[in-house]
Amino acid sequence: MIHVFIDLEFCTCFRKSSPLRTETIEIGAVKTDENYIVTGEFDRLVRPDFASSIPSAERNLTGITWAMVENESSFADVMDDFVKWIGTEDYTIYSWSNNDPIQVLRESRVKGFPAVQLGLFKKWIDFQQVFMAAVGMKNQISLERAVELADMYFVGDAHRAVVDSYNTARLFAYCETLSTVDLTLKTIDNNGSFTANPSLEGKKRKKNNPQHQRNGRRNIGVEPNVRREREDTAHLAAGTKNKHSNPDKYPEQSPGEKDPKAAPKRSGRPHRGGRKRKKVV
Repeated sequence: MIHVFIDLEFCTCFRKSSPLRTETIEIGAVKTDENYIVTGEFDRLVRPDFASSIPSAERNLTGITWAMVENESSFADVMDDFVKWIGTEDYTIYSWSNNDPIQVLRESRVKGFPAVQLGLFKKWIDFQQVFMAAVGMKNQISLERAVELADMYFVGDAHRAVVDSYNTARLFAYCETLSTVDLTLKTIDNNGSFTANPSLEGKKRKKNNPQHQRNGRRNIGVEPNVRREREDTAHLAAGTKNKHSNPDKYPEQSPGEKDPKAAPKRSGRPHRGGRKRKKVV
């Protein structure tokens, strides 16, 4: 069995009519044998179908300009060459984080590439989760930081697809020496669903949960402060003044005493606002 390590570089599409928020502009991969020796490289630029330019932030990050991709092949053609490059031998695909397989799945559905029918996601593993489980981390880290934690040096310039793929392969070979590595973590099911992607499911739950909206703003992941609520209501049971109140603004009053500054109570039906109509006689 061979090991395929893949990395994609994206660009943001700001066109309102675009069905995709991001498009692939580079696909890079390296192929290793069972002993993790590199046997081949795949490095191709991709022409976006909906984006008409590459934003400056992504251009500065990757070094890829619009002039470099405008005459390149489309996503479907490059992915077709990628599948041919893998060959017919049994393989497993690894990527750093689940962004790459999700992008391939979404872009394949829009642009007509049969990624699911080819079984491309049958053995696609989120290696970032594997590494985090191996070293006992909970927060996501970059590939450069992971290589540094493994006491290795990063080869080449980061954020180029084939370079990141090569360093992912080196990091994978290092993790094979650890006894805590579990390579059964999958990112996407072969049927092309997101059921095995807990991050997306978590975002959906938070978006649809009204408890995470407060004062018109989103407070995702913020739980109510039960202790503060108990402190604010404790004075009601004890018959004392709230310690968070202002004594100058709210002086103590004896039971039954009327506050002279209090507004007089209005009787009758409350005024609902608007212009008062004259009574017709």
